[in-house]
Amino acid sequence: MAQVTPLDRVAVITLDGLSGSGKSTLAKQLAVALNWSYIDSGAWYRALTWAVLQNGLAVDDSTQVLQVLSQIELTSDSDGMVVVDKQSLRDELRTQLIDKNVSAVADHFDVRDALNEKMRGLLAIENVKGVVADGRDAGTIIFANAPLKVFVEVPLEVRAQRRFEQQRKLDSDVTLTQVQHALSQRDSHDAHRGSAAPHPTDESYILDNSNQSVEQAVGRLLTWHQQIFAAK
Repeated sequence: MAQVTPLDRVAVITLDGLSGSGKSTLAKQLAVALNWSYIDSGAWYRALTWAVLQNGLAVDDSTQVLQVLSQIELTSDSDGMVVVDKQSLRDELRTQLIDKNVSAVADHFDVRDALNEKMRGLLAIENVKGVVADGRDAGTIIFANAPLKVFVEVPLEVRAQRRFEQQRKLDSDVTLTQVQHALSQRDSHDAHRGSAAPHPTDESYILDNSNQSVEQAVGRLLTWHQQIFAAK
């Protein structure tokens, strides 16, 4: 008899999309509605980037990044809050400095492999009955066997406005033009990340999140959840 693994036991829904698409907000709200755990995979990369910079090491050197990863305790709680060495990180991960450096960390395939394994390990935590995970490759790489995969689509201009409103609370000097330029560069960079580039799979549901309210979008996700998991 084949051994049952956490990946087989725990229900998983993934939401992928480009930066600023609102996938994290939707994933977190969906997890609350289902009483499931939430994994913000992008926040893991941001947290590792933060730790590398805190240690004064080079984000473009995979050996140094993996060194930091091996020396810190990196995990997250059921609400998706990333914790590094028992320090919960939130606003620290949404600065322009992290934005400028996180792609370099995420470019290292050996680093991605190591982080992905750590995230998959969260499924083995006792009493976790379901997980909603968001990111750029949550459904294509991290949880490739997820029964429900969603790709969130939003135009660049809308994503830039959302990210600008988020960042100006932390940095009053940031401009919409700067944010849009940074997002555009990130999109281009992500597109050349091979199999880890953000893209829908053949079985992905496409969610246009341009004009919907959070409640409307989560309602659509709950409908898809019912359709997929009611049959299991």
